[in-house]
Amino acid sequence: MDLTVNNSTNPDVRVTLFAELQDGSFKAKVMTETDVPYAPYWDNEVEQLVVYIAPNEEQLDAILAALNERRLPFKRLQDYGSAAGGTSTIPV
Repeated sequence: MDLTVNNSTNPDVRVTLFAELQDGSFKAKVMTETDVPYAPYWDNEVEQLVVYIAPNEEQLDAILAALNERRLPFKRLQDYGSAAGGTSTIPV
């Protein structure tokens, strides 16, 4: 199934911070671009990625489910999003 998600737009750029945790699970949080930390956001994370998408809660849950069920590779998240608006189609 494909999910169409809004990309980030100016002036208040919202991004989604994704993280892979040490136990192999994934977390995510939508925040303004200026709130993205330079250090790990979650204590037990292995890696984090910033993606220029602004999903609603239902869309974010679907993306996290696809990550946790290994239907969406974590590194592929960087293939989606834009700070120039529009939409991204993410296979979940």
